[in-house]
Amino acid sequence: MTSLSPRLKPWTHRTPWSAWALQIAAALVVGAVVTAIALATQENLADRNIRTGFDFLQNRAGFAIGETLFSYAPADSFGRALLAGLGNTLSVSAWAIVISTGLGLLIGLARLSDNALVRSVSGAYVEVVRNLPLLLQLFVWYALLLHGAPAVATLQEGDVGAFITNRGAALPSLGWEGPLLALAAAWLLVWSRGQTGARRATAWAACALLSAGAAGLAFLRYEAPVVGAFEVQGGLQLSVEFIALVVALSVYTSAYLAEIVRGGLSTVSRGQGEAAQALGLSAPQRLWHVVLPQALRIILPPMTSWHLNTVKNSSLAVAIGYPEVVSVIDTIISQTGQAVEGVVLIILVFLSTSLILSLAMNLYARRNAIWEPAAGPGTSLAPPEFHWPKWRSHLFAEPRQAALTLATAALVGLGVWAAFDWLVLQAVFVGDAADCRRAAGACWPFVQENARFILLGSYPEPEQWRPAAVIVLFAVSLLASLVRRLWSHVVPALWAITLLASPWLMAGGLGLVGVATDKWSGLPVTLLLAGNAVVGAFPLAVLLALARRSRSPVFRWIATGFIEVVRGVPLLGLLFIAAVLFPLLVPAEMTINAFLRVQIALVLFTAAYMAEAVRGGLLSLNKGQAEAGQALGLSRWAALRAVILPQALIASLPSLVSIAISEVKNTTLVLIVGVFDLLQMARLAYVPLEWRPFFVEAYLFVGLVYFTLCFALSRIAATIERAKAGSNASISRHD
Repeated sequence: MTSLSPRLKPWTHRTPWSAWALQIAAALVVGAVVTAIALATQENLADRNIRTGFDFLQNRAGFAIGETLFSYAPADSFGRALLAGLGNTLSVSAWAIVISTGLGLLIGLARLSDNALVRSVSGAYVEVVRNLPLLLQLFVWYALLLHGAPAVATLQEGDVGAFITNRGAALPSLGWEGPLLALAAAWLLVWSRGQTGARRATAWAACALLSAGAAGLAFLRYEAPVVGAFEVQGGLQLSVEFIALVVALSVYTSAYLAEIVRGGLSTVSRGQGEAAQALGLSAPQRLWHVVLPQALRIILPPMTSWHLNTVKNSSLAVAIGYPEVVSVIDTIISQTGQAVEGVVLIILVFLSTSLILSLAMNLYARRNAIWEPAAGPGTSLAPPEFHWPKWRSHLFAEPRQAALTLATAALVGLGVWAAFDWLVLQAVFVGDAADCRRAAGACWPFVQENARFILLGSYPEPEQWRPAAVIVLFAVSLLASLVRRLWSHVVPALWAITLLASPWLMAGGLGLVGVATDKWSGLPVTLLLAGNAVVGAFPLAVLLALARRSRSPVFRWIATGFIEVVRGVPLLGLLFIAAVLFPLLVPAEMTINAFLRVQIALVLFTAAYMAEAVRGGLLSLNKGQAEAGQALGLSRWAALRAVILPQALIASLPSLVSIAISEVKNTTLVLIVGVFDLLQMARLAYVPLEWRPFFVEAYLFVGLVYFTLCFALSRIAATIERAKAGSNASISRHD
């Protein structure tokens, strides 16, 4: 099917002069806005006596950074501090990319396993991890390491080995030269397998020399940690913050990579594996040499996008105090007042990192001919459907299958029993904090005592029926969206009522007591931010998608520039712009409260991603749709409105719902800029001394709320996919 080209010459009654006039007008409007912002910024900086420029990077920093790859001291310059933060960002990102790729590959293979139990467990892992916000997972891992790991005082002084404490991990170190040489030797070994003759012999000789050098350096530079009186000394020291960040990023990203791997492997014909088996290749050889290289054509592009997201998500380290580049720049801004320059540095760092990583992945793809067309159609590698009457053949067909089933069942059983024991058997259901401290299980009185505070926040108590009503409105709209027969009229009306009535209820009016936005908190804030971001971003996304496909270069450049810059910068950077930089960009008399500024940042961020989803829907249409509209005598805009755009939106609807799910999770980031959402209220709930040990219960409660919201939205997306598939099948049968 021929797609609708992005440069398709439109039929139009507009003269070239008017088309150019429209482009010039758009360019003038953009230029006027940029000029107004520049003048307002210059005036605001002058009023605050803030100098512009990057000369401050040469000044003495004066603050310490606890963990760096490069040598740094408080006496060094701000530029050196920035370099240290960048090194930490790259280190965390590299570790997370490597671990998440390996873990995602394993889970993706498990999702395609012939063993139904392994397939179900891996599917549950993906479903749970994907439906929980990354920031929540980061807080959970950080709290578990900080409060669950043993203290240094519990270790025996003088012990030598590897240790994990509430201060971090201490591992034997080999220096950086040995592992680097070992990595080079491993790469040469893999490369030599595809070579012959002198090249192969040379590679093997170099591999032997590198291995010998790595072994020698390991022997000379080996250093084991030793338990001292107050701390573990020597070896490789990793902080709690570093470990929590790497683990959270790896686990979260692996769930998405697993689905990407599963989707890519499922496109490979089953005959490819059968042919390789007939040639005598083992299962690992079939996977590594035959199946996976073909699947990379599908896997690599979305995997690259998620690796870019991992780099951007590393900015969440600021929430737990790890000194990555955003945290360091935030400290620099607070000391120097150079907010404009700081934001520019954040944008430059992440845009350049994204471009370099994208370039590296593209070079790899071109070198290995990954963009070439895949093999022809055939029966995919998708596992057979599981039917319980055939449980024996699916779970115990052969000794290896039976061993895998028993091992998986044992692990799952141990996990379920441990959870049941803590949640139910050892738990306290009635009592107070003192009763909970004496028990070994969950403290449900904490949830009973703080549920109202977590959900409704600091909203005035006499008026808390209003945020409760907002929660009910959103819940009813979500439940109605799951019923397909209500989509035509009831669901749009419910969502319109919900999104219009919720701000009125929260703010007050028409006889209700007014409540300022700084009193808004809890679950209503999460729902309002996510709902308004999706609804507000949708028309902007449609305009951006149409502009990016326009024949007018000015519109195309504006839309492309906006989308690429916004997508290349982490959401936290946009939130910093909204919270810190916005007052400097507008005239002093223009004041917008923090909640609205954060809402605007979320709308712009969501619009950039939605625009690409809508553009994908437009590109999926046959150009005959446009030609049919032309044949019916419709103008360009009439055909776009009545024929092309409705079909494109239907095609992109599942992607749009997925973006909506992401927005629910993205709202957790607003706590970093001082907006108290559901997650922040949960963290405040265990601040009182009596409830401080029960952070697990707090995170479990809010995790259940987020999972319910995201799972409901994912079911809506699945329902839309099924409806689309049924509609396409019906059209095919009619044709």
